Amino acid sequence: MFPIRPEAACELRAVENILGTVLGGCRAFKATVTVRSSWVLGISSGLILSFMKSISDSVQSFAPSATPLHRYQRITAADLGLKEAWLRDAIFLDPELVLGACRAAGLTDDEWYAWRKEFPTEVGPIDVLLVSSQGRLGIVETKLCSNAELRRKVLAQALDYLVHLSDEFSGEMPELPKDAEGNPVADEDDVREALDQGDILIVIASDEIDDRIGRLSKGLLSENPVKQWELALVDLAIYRRDDSASAEFLVVPNVRYAVQSEQRHVVRVIVQGENPKARVEVERVEVGVRPDGRQKWDQQRFFESLAVLKAAAPVQQLARDLLEIARQYPETVGIDWGTGRKGSMVLKRNDAGLIEVHGAGYIRFRPRKFKRALGDEVGQQYEDALKRLVPTAMAMSYPKVPESQAARNAAELLQMLRAALASAESQR
Repeated sequence: MFPIRPEAACELRAVENILGTVLGGCRAFKATVTVRSSWVLGISSGLILSFMKSISDSVQSFAPSATPLHRYQRITAADLGLKEAWLRDAIFLDPELVLGACRAAGLTDDEWYAWRKEFPTEVGPIDVLLVSSQGRLGIVETKLCSNAELRRKVLAQALDYLVHLSDEFSGEMPELPKDAEGNPVADEDDVREALDQGDILIVIASDEIDDRIGRLSKGLLSENPVKQWELALVDLAIYRRDDSASAEFLVVPNVRYAVQSEQRHVVRVIVQGENPKARVEVERVEVGVRPDGRQKWDQQRFFESLAVLKAAAPVQQLARDLLEIARQYPETVGIDWGTGRKGSMVLKRNDAGLIEVHGAGYIRFRPRKFKRALGDEVGQQYEDALKRLVPTAMAMSYPKVPESQAARNAAELLQMLRAALASAESQR
């Protein structure tokens, strides 16, 4: 925050009086006024959404005949002699352990990658640092329920990391994770943009989340509405079979509590003059970013970006053909416009992505979603066909067909997609 001159108090009171009108009379907003030397005041407000999910202390397995087979009882990590390092290492080896639950809760739709373990900052090491395909950062802090610090310090610790993380990237950025072809999984500019916006996902993971942490987290986020970070408290519920001495156990992730930002209203307040009669002007600001700080893309902007970035003509034609496919199957197929500096379009069926065209001219796929989009049989056929056409890309966890190959294969990819959709639609 910039210091406020004493003589500006009258202007700020005037701003305060008109905020309710400007923001549509919303009762649940919080506003932060940033005073700049030019006297342009940026005001951002947001509604806070929170929710809670519970999970049973036992789970049951059944035979197809509905006969109960085995009962699993919930236990703690301490019951198994596990330390916090186990939880940290498990998440680093497979970030989906926590990100899958966050995705189901609507906190993200990106592909995520483990970046660093015990990443050093001025206030201590971050247990696990993640980065998404769109350049968003994830901070994962792990604590076991047997650790009393979970209730007292874990939120403050995570927020401390959030405040100091940008300092660690002020110079040279640590090397980003690479895909199977040796390319960085995210654009460095997108990562820096996310840091500048504070667009960071904070995950606190434990074998049993204390509900009091959830209530406290909502208050902490609402006090800082101009930041874009979101928080997920993820329960990694551990279950052991009642009648088994096996060392194996089940881990069932679920978001116990989440706090996220909803749409923000942004206005510009211009104060002219430095006396009690100063004139105050307020105008809504239409910006080319989404409420969460990321680029806002739509059909027109995306196709303009394709042309400006000189994506290959076959890829641009593929993008136009995807629009026609969405119009052909309006009940089941749609287009989502992605985020990031260069934009993307995603063709989805049953809200699950089948193909992504990115503004830079490359193509990506999310194989884990194929069966949800097309059904088990057709989804597997679509994946197998892609493996034959672009085997190198499909060997990646988040398959990427580079620009030159995307141009060569665009027509065949479209043909395969049309065939898969026709087959899926015939089975409706």
